[in-house]
This record gives sequence, structure tokens and C-alpha cells, in this order.
Amino acid sequence: MLPHAPLPLANSDTMLFSLPVFLFTGLSTAASLTHNALPWKLPFHVDGPHIYSAKNQEVQYVGTNWAAHQEAMIPEGLQYSSIKDIVSKIRGFNLNVVRLTFAIEMVDDILDSGGDVTLEDTLTNALGATNGSIILKKVLKNNPQFNKRTTRLQVFDAAAKELARQGIYVHLDNHMSKALWCCGGGDGNTWFGDTDFDVAKWIRGWEFMAKHVRSPVSISKALN
Repeated sequence: MLPHAPLPLANSDTMLFSLPVFLFTGLSTAASLTHNALPWKLPFHVDGPHIYSAKNQEVQYVGTNWAAHQEAMIPEGLQYSSIKDIVSKIRGFNLNVVRLTFAIEMVDDILDSGGDVTLEDTLTNALGATNGSIILKKVLKNNPQFNKRTTRLQVFDAAAKELARQGIYVHLDNHMSKALWCCGGGDGNTWFGDTDFDVAKWIRGWEFMAKHVRSPVSISKALN
């Protein structure tokens, strides 16, 4: 898969930068974003190895990953800091794009189980009742705009909106099918025909995310 590493906000000393693989362009991220701070006009398009803005200015991405594809299926690190502060740190490194990851499992839950999962439930499911409760309290302390009934997708949207507000583009990335840490050829998430890669659900998942979002970004499937 493409290189992946957490932001240095959760006991990590390294930050990994990567350029995204473009499979589709001209889709969008969370609703009602403010783009005044974004330097290049959207949507982007590609010509060979180059990325261009809607005004045909060459775009140079310098970015990092923000993992949201693991078991809890929310952007990582919120138990340590607020979304606003995390994005400010990213901006402080002079980065202009974040590859915001998600798991198809999140969409499967939404479409097949009657709706999205709350913060309380997703952290309990991922970490167990005791640890889930501890982390939930920390997340809500740092991010008081949320409550225990806030859904995963609402947290995802809040991160995308804040990134755009601070002038950082969102590269929407379906990093995994089943929500878990990556990467390895034996984790069931590689590509067509693997244990947890259901092609129909993958297509459905992208269709859902494309309809959900509204401001142009690029999207990718992290390829092996």
C-alpha cells in the first residue's frame, strides 16, 4: 500500500509525507466548506504527472496522512488535542494537503445497519467499555463541540471542514475495507478477490462518500 503513518500527536516522533495516487478527481469533501484560504481554485485536473488547478496553475502538494480508517473509524489523535489544534500543527509545517483516510466498513455500517455509529459506541466497540469510556472523555474534553451521540461521519466532516478553513486541501482516501491498522498482504484488505475486499461494497462506498461531500477534492484507493 502507499506509505502510511500517524501524525506526531499520539506518541509518535515521525511524520511521513506522500504524494497521492489519483484515480478520480473533481469530487468533494464535507459540506459547506469555506475555501477563501485555499490557494488554488478547485476542481483540480491532471495532465501526465502534473496536477493543475481550475485556472491551469500547476499545483504542488506537500502533505501528510491523517488516519481515520482504524477500528474506531474517526480521525486519530482527538484524545490528545482538538481538531483545530491538530490542523494548526499541520499548517505550521507548511503543508497544504492531508490524505484523510476512511474504511469502507464505516459506509457498510451506515447503509446496512440503520445509520452511523455514535462516538460512544464506536470507541466502546473498538477499545472495550472501560478504555472506550476513558478515551471518549478525553476526546470530548478536547473537542467540546462533540458529544457522546456525535457520529463518526460528523467527526470526519468536522476535520475536513477545519482543514479547508485553514487552507489545507483534503485528499479523500479509502485506505482499508475492514477497519484496522495496515498494512500487510495477509490482512485481507489488499485488492480484488481478497477476504475483506468486496468490489460491490467498495463501489457503493465510494458512491456514498461522493454524494456525501460537496467541495472538490481528489480521491484514491490505496493500491498495493
